[in-house]
Amino acid sequence: MHNVDNRAIIYIMIDRFLTNKIRKSLGKGKVVILYGPRRVGKTTVAKQLLAEVDESSGLYLNCDELAVQESLESRNLSVLENMIGAAKRVVIDEAQRVKDIGIVLKLLIDARPELDIIATGSSSFELAGRVKEPLTGRSFEFVLHPLSLAEIQRYSKLSPLDIPQMYERLLRFGAYPSVFLAKDDVVAEELSSIAKKYVFKDTLELVDLRQRQLLPRLLTALALQVGQEVSYNELANKLGVKLETIERYITILEHAFIIYRLQALTNNKRNQISNRKRKVYFFDLGVRNALIENTNPLSIRDDVGALWENFCINERQKQNVQNNYLASSYYWRGLYGEVDLVEITATQNDAFEFKWSVKNVAAPKAFKSTYPESSFSLIHRDNALSWLLN
Repeated sequence: MHNVDNRAIIYIMIDRFLTNKIRKSLGKGKVVILYGPRRVGKTTVAKQLLAEVDESSGLYLNCDELAVQESLESRNLSVLENMIGAAKRVVIDEAQRVKDIGIVLKLLIDARPELDIIATGSSSFELAGRVKEPLTGRSFEFVLHPLSLAEIQRYSKLSPLDIPQMYERLLRFGAYPSVFLAKDDVVAEELSSIAKKYVFKDTLELVDLRQRQLLPRLLTALALQVGQEVSYNELANKLGVKLETIERYITILEHAFIIYRLQALTNNKRNQISNRKRKVYFFDLGVRNALIENTNPLSIRDDVGALWENFCINERQKQNVQNNYLASSYYWRGLYGEVDLVEITATQNDAFEFKWSVKNVAAPKAFKSTYPESSFSLIHRDNALSWLLN
């Protein structure tokens, strides 16, 4: 009898909104690619979908196992089909471990278009580069985020009035499933394990051996600038490396689902493309805090405003995915003010400023005169609930 990971059982109790989106993409003759960092719940979602077919029709392949890697690296279709057998739904977990996985998936889906294939990967830097070209027109791609506030509410069955009590825990420890569900006396330990054993360790595999000492310094610098405009030139000078190295490593960190960037909004598209200034946010605040070894209570921190801004923008991204709301996201910065988030669609512009406790902020005059059609909203902890759960 196989040992059962109790955490996996707990995960499956938390209904993820993305599960149904993936379910609707199955049965269409395309490969489903599910990205996201380790321990965010990709395997649980994939196994939940696998469990929806008869046991004899489902196949789970873990590419962390060398034997599975070697079997999948065959380009002999008969060998691959023999491996798949009579399965109707296949999960290929951590698919980035397999050399030329994109070609392998193309061979399988072309030969067996009725086969449901779900491939997961914890590094879009590795996996995306291997599947993009071979699977052009043959795949659906999804990114699984840490738990959203809406998912937490649905799981916990909390009334809306009770949800603000969770802000402190989420801003300190983030929203990885096992961290959210951990008891208070072990939550810091669980978070540290995820941040350093999985997230940080996996990212180190992607960088130049000679520059591995740079990664923790860069992460610390970025963590301390959450909510601020980040200059690649200043980072390069501060860390004593080339500008191109900073750009490359920030890209790696983004594809490893540790950080993401927002561009500045400007009317000059050429400047927008060439500008090497960005705002950088962390995919999960718990990971950010663990990497700088600061999970202190909010009452004794000086970065609460930055944490709140990062939290709100994270939740907005999750919410937009859940609601199929397609918007381009930016920040705006002028000589006499800034706007934390500007969402632009084909029909509207919406601007948001995030403050933990301030309750009276107007849109900067320069922003209003440049974008008079844009709405403006101040989101603080006392009015955020309806916006976060919209």
